[in-house]
Amino acid sequence: MKFVDRLVSQLFKLDLRRRLIVGFLIATCLTGFIATVIGIWTINKSTIGEVQNRVRQDINSAKLIYSETLEKITSQIQFAAEAVDLHKTIASHDIAKMENLKGLIRHEDGTQSQEGDAFLDMLSVVDARGRVLYRAANPGVRGDSMFWEPVVKNCVEKKSIQTSTELMPIDDILRENPDLAGRVNVEIIKTPFSFESSEKQLSRGMVMMAAYPILDESKRLIGAVIGGVLLNKDYAIVDKIKDTVYQGEKYKGREMGVATIFQGGVRISTNVMTNDNERAVGTMLSKVVYDRVIGEGKDWVGRAFVVNDWYITTYTPIYDIDKKLIGALYVGILEAKYRDIKWNTIWINMGITSLGMIIAFIISFRLGDTIIKRIRMLKEAAESIAAGNLDYKLSPDKMSGFDMLDEAFNYMSKSLKNNNEMLYRAHQQLARTEKLTALGEMAAGVAHEINNPLGGILLYSNLVLEDIPLDSPARENMQKIIYQTNRSKRIVQSLLDFARTPTGEMLPLHINSVIESSLGLVRDQAMFHGIEVKTNLADNLPEVTGDKSRLEDVFLNLFINAADAMKGGGKLTITTTQGADDTVKILIADTGHGIEEKDFPHIFEPFFTTKEPGQGTGLGLPIAYGIIRKHDGSIDAESKPGKGATFIISLPAYLGRYSGMDSDVFYS
Repeated sequence: MKFVDRLVSQLFKLDLRRRLIVGFLIATCLTGFIATVIGIWTINKSTIGEVQNRVRQDINSAKLIYSETLEKITSQIQFAAEAVDLHKTIASHDIAKMENLKGLIRHEDGTQSQEGDAFLDMLSVVDARGRVLYRAANPGVRGDSMFWEPVVKNCVEKKSIQTSTELMPIDDILRENPDLAGRVNVEIIKTPFSFESSEKQLSRGMVMMAAYPILDESKRLIGAVIGGVLLNKDYAIVDKIKDTVYQGEKYKGREMGVATIFQGGVRISTNVMTNDNERAVGTMLSKVVYDRVIGEGKDWVGRAFVVNDWYITTYTPIYDIDKKLIGALYVGILEAKYRDIKWNTIWINMGITSLGMIIAFIISFRLGDTIIKRIRMLKEAAESIAAGNLDYKLSPDKMSGFDMLDEAFNYMSKSLKNNNEMLYRAHQQLARTEKLTALGEMAAGVAHEINNPLGGILLYSNLVLEDIPLDSPARENMQKIIYQTNRSKRIVQSLLDFARTPTGEMLPLHINSVIESSLGLVRDQAMFHGIEVKTNLADNLPEVTGDKSRLEDVFLNLFINAADAMKGGGKLTITTTQGADDTVKILIADTGHGIEEKDFPHIFEPFFTTKEPGQGTGLGLPIAYGIIRKHDGSIDAESKPGKGATFIISLPAYLGRYSGMDSDVFYS
């Protein structure tokens, strides 16, 4: 662990370029190693799995061939019984007629007594008690009982055909056919992996037997005919399995497929060859396979050492008529071919993986350089933005694959600029709000203080006016005093309106209706005759809570200001939308001369106006600002000189309840 920690710490001391190279090298080697291991495992599993699936199918074919041999024995003895007419022959004890059965016995030199495919090693006729009446391969010996044979016993007792593979003592086999002496003597040969056995030679032989009952006309059992084939050193079945299943396929001069019949754990019939090119009769099963197949009575599928080489094998138990395990049937495929295929595939896979690792490292190295270059560019861009250049942009480089990162960086730069501008506007709005709050409080105080003296002046001026003769020059001067006093009261009232909360009833209302009613008051006025009015009023807007008359004052003021800015010609656009956070937005845009940048911070301040003297008091927008703020809303403006102005009003949607407002406190 300490070595790994030191290695990691040394790695992190390298510069980024070397770190990327080492990282790519480690990743490439690790990927190649894992791919190689998984590839070898997959190839090994798929190769062995495929062969094992094949031998599973092969053992089924071998079982069919084995079963066909038993059926063939049954057919032979059934044919013998019918050909010789045994039910009459047994009844009459006519041994001479039974002599015809000799033709079904094969000789050890391969000759046959008659034409046909006779292959029986033993054929006997017994009476209803199992006593031998005639032996085709040993006619001189008869009169003994075969009732001790399970196949014969079951046939006599059940009066039905019985077939099975049985173990017979050698003496009984030789009694049936003395010519079998050369085949029953099987010497046991130990191999390096075989199980322990104290026997040197088999004391019994393995015989495939069939018994056919002979019945008279009244269906009474009068005897039976018994036929059998000694499997010891009989290679017909195993060679047929090899020829049928593997069709003589060879690999490097050796048979690809082999088959074996075991008596217990000893090969008694096989086409597995020894190093001396002889059949490996007498050799034994390996201990692992013996314990599984002979000991536990279970099939074995897997890799096994057979005599002198490794095979992919399948073993299946063989049982006698009493379900006792007496041997095994085996098929196997030479592993060498698949082992060579496997290793050739592995070497090819490793070569391809190594080549891929080299190519991947070269590509990764080149990509690493590209990444470093782009990181340097990003560093320069970040430093430029940190220096205050928020207009800095990276040129998209689609060829390098970093266009997404470039776009993200440019978006971040744009967002920073927008956020900076929004922060600046918010700061301006906050400053404006604080200034207007102070002005509102001051205006309310000043208005209250001035309003009473103005009332007195107006009262006494009117009294004096009544006493002045109609033709007196002073009368005109007094009328001017009264006019200016009334004008001052109206200005004071405007200041109070700026500072006070709406006094009308606050009710849920549709803002589109308020806008349309406000437009109806000004649309037909002379100042709007040359102006195109366009409305984009959204449907299904939520209601707002407000004082309809005061909101109309706001819209009238903004409409008239827009008309003044367009000087009788242009386009007025009113748009309503549903904003975020349960708000309703109203946009009033004109195509007038716009607002000068130097005037923009002051447009909501009382008494600030860009109109000619005597054309306005400078209280329209401040009053509109105050009304909107009293409605818990906001009003802002956007403008570029010569391109018109847009006023944006945001009002909270009606949520079914209204908290109310203090009518004596200016909203701040």
